Amino acid sequence: MRTLASDGRPRVADLHEAYDRLEQAGWAKTQVAEQVLASGAVLPICAYTSGPQAGRVVIAGIHGREPAGAIALAQYVDRLIQLGATRSILLLPLLNPWGYHRHQRYGPSGQSVSDSDHWLGRAAEAACPEAKAITAYVMEQVDLAPCAAVLDLHEDPVYEAPGYHFEGRGSYLYATGTGAASHPVTRRVAAYLGNSPIPLVMNGVTRFGETLNQGMIVDSEDGSIDELLARKRGCTPVITTELVLKEESDPHLAVRVAVYLGLLDVFFED
Repeated sequence: MRTLASDGRPRVADLHEAYDRLEQAGWAKTQVAEQVLASGAVLPICAYTSGPQAGRVVIAGIHGREPAGAIALAQYVDRLIQLGATRSILLLPLLNPWGYHRHQRYGPSGQSVSDSDHWLGRAAEAACPEAKAITAYVMEQVDLAPCAAVLDLHEDPVYEAPGYHFEGRGSYLYATGTGAASHPVTRRVAAYLGNSPIPLVMNGVTRFGETLNQGMIVDSEDGSIDELLARKRGCTPVITTELVLKEESDPHLAVRVAVYLGLLDVFFED
């Protein structure tokens, strides 16, 4: 089984070294869960907070074949340190390091590490140990401001589904929460992506059967941590961005990371 990607991504250790500079700058670090490689190496799953009542939340690295968000956050650490001096931020930068390392979508159990159906009343128990720990953390342990805005950085590797054909080349987004679709932050994100090197695909159907309307899917019920934060923690807007990958390096990883670095600036603009 493949253990290393050919797209030039940094090692998990390199990402963690970058994120840990936040702790050195005074952010609180919490180990939420861990994953273990076949070698016995332990990969921690960590959260970082710059203060109480986080008003901005950024998530990345849920799916291992979607590395751009986690890498962008590692490169954005200096700016996060500046922002965190005056703002309360929650960062969950690499929720599936095992999948990132092995270039696999899911974690060791074959399930999504942030599946939230057990909190949303659709499942009797968590899909996997990571999902149990991560969702318990965001539901019971972290302090969020009312209507905190959330950005979850994803990619959609449509090449995982050979029988599916996505007409467009670019990106799309989900907006979840009260008034999320028309929220100023959502409008800024959509405008930025629309003019980015990976522009919004305005219409079409995703491989999950969701219909795009002006590049957006509103109030999806997908059992994700994003739906959980919107429905159970009152966060809004909860924005999930998807950069469509036709192949592993199409668009190139460096382009995707650059788009996400610009998007982070937009998300923290106000």
